[in-house]
Order: sequence, then structure tokens, then C-alpha cells
Amino acid sequence: MDVLRKLCKTDILTFLLYNFLNGEKMSKIIYVPQFPTKMRYQQWHYSSIKNFFERKFKNVITLGELKQDILSDKTDEMFSPINLAIDFELSQIKQFMDLDTKDIDYLYLNDLSFPGLFSNILHHKKTRKMFAYVHGTSKNKLDYFEMDRESKWLVETGQSKLFDKIFVGSEYHANKLGWKNIEVIGLPIPPYPSFNEKKIFDIISVARPCKQKITRSVEKKVEKIFGKIKRNNNNSWLEYYKFLSQGKILLITGKEDTFNYSILEAILNNTIVLAPNRCSYPELLPKEYIYNTSNELIEKINYYIINYNKVPELKNWNIISNFYNNLQSFIKN
Repeated sequence: MDVLRKLCKTDILTFLLYNFLNGEKMSKIIYVPQFPTKMRYQQWHYSSIKNFFERKFKNVITLGELKQDILSDKTDEMFSPINLAIDFELSQIKQFMDLDTKDIDYLYLNDLSFPGLFSNILHHKKTRKMFAYVHGTSKNKLDYFEMDRESKWLVETGQSKLFDKIFVGSEYHANKLGWKNIEVIGLPIPPYPSFNEKKIFDIISVARPCKQKITRSVEKKVEKIFGKIKRNNNNSWLEYYKFLSQGKILLITGKEDTFNYSILEAILNNTIVLAPNRCSYPELLPKEYIYNTSNELIEKINYYIINYNKVPELKNWNIISNFYNNLQSFIKN
């Protein structure tokens, strides 16, 4: 009997050791993407991050079916169409609850806060390790949850404790949230070609026309001196990137940001970026491209309309270029 017990104990230890050494091969990762709104970064995040996981894990389950009619929906005013985003997240919840999850599985949620329903289900069903990305929360000023910031922030803070790590794009966002399990890992580089188009426009903007993304008083002052700021209704990513490349200066006047992909996209397409001295902008751009006052902005515009070939380099390019390595290292460990 003692010999039998020893053999059983040895077999169990062997099994556990085998699981540990081969966990990556045996486990699956459950990827929970955001609603893939057309012409928003979450559209290409859906496939790019999915493809990355499929290269690293043998078994990848992506929650939320990518349908063509979803991708045909485009909204100019909102980050995501609310009803469709909620329906999409509810379908992800149903799909997750139907899964046979194991204690060796991983889960990666690509947006903790919007719509913000999925995390609640993890109180009922968990995986071995769980990770989530935060692009912006109710801490963001003038955001969708502005009217309910206090209560939504309590919910988000509680949900954050479910995860082994919360990922953010910049130190600004890490400091603003203040959660103990935060890691700054940047954001992935967009999977589109860069352009070097002929410069047609002096000043362009790609910001959504809302209080959070533009400061009208600053824009009016700029337009009074330099003429109309050029905006374009782009229907494809290539059209959007070409438009970015046709501008000498991309003007940013936002009061808040969720990392601001447009800075990265403009620089990749050989366009100057001028941004205010707040949020994560000073973390992304050298001081030469940061302005403190509208008068300083006017001076910089005057200079860079002539010297538009002096495109800045991102200060934290290493974090952006190493996004997938960063993501992999935290999930593996």
C-alpha cells in the first residue's frame, strides 16, 4: 500500500511538472477584442492581435464574430456605436460562458471600460491568468461616461482587481489610474504602409469634433491667421494615411487623450505634429513640438509650415515597437 501511494504521488508530481513545462502548448488563450468600429483602431486590433496570439499559442479562441455588416457601420461622433458595441459584448459573454475553460488557460480583454460589461462575468468564471488593456476609463475628462464618472470609476476599479495585470499605453495613464497591477506596454504599430505624399495642406486635423478632442478657441485663433484647418472624411485606411501625409502639420488641441494614435500615424506618414503640454503628449513628442500657449503654437506653426520636413521621432518608440514582446513576456510569466 505504501509503495502504491509513493507511485501515485510520483505520477502526480510528474504530471504537474509536465503541465508546467508544457503549459504553453496545452493551454489556450481567450482573446476578447473591442467592437471593431470602422476607421477606429479597434477595427485592425481585432485581427492584428488575434494573429499575434495565433503565432504564440496553439489554441486561440476569439470571442465575438467579425461580420461584414459590423464593419460597414461608421460613426463620426462616437468612439463606438453604443447599441452595437453592447450587443457585441453581450455575445462575447454568452460565448465565454459556453466555453470549457481550464485552470491553465489565459484571457486577454482588449478594453476593460467600454462598454464595460464583460469583466463582470469573471466574478462567476475565471481562467488561470487574466489580463486587460485600458485605453481610457471614466477618469478621462469629457468622455462618454462624464455624467456618471464617480460611480463608473468605482466599478472599473473593482473590475481591475480581477486581473493579474492591467496594461496601458503611457506613464500618463498609469499615473492617472494609480492601480497597483498596472504595466506600461505601449500600443501596437498599425499594419498599414506609410506614405510620403506631396504636401498640399498647411494644417490638418483628424480629431473627432467633440469637446474632448478639440479646443475650439485655439482652433479659431489658428484659422484666423492661417486659414481653414483641413479635415477629410476618409473611407479607408489607405485614404486616411495618404491624407495624413499630405499635411505639413497635424494640429492637436485635445483636452484629454487615450494615447492618441494620430500622433503615431502622422509621424509614420512624414507629418509634423504639434500638441499641447498635457496628457501623454509630452511623453510622446520632443519639447520642440509641444506648445504651452496659443501664442507659442502660432510661432511653431509659422516655423514648421516652412520646415515641415523636420518630422519628430517618438520619444517612447521602443515601447511602441516592442508592444507584442511586452505583451508576450507578461502573459508567459
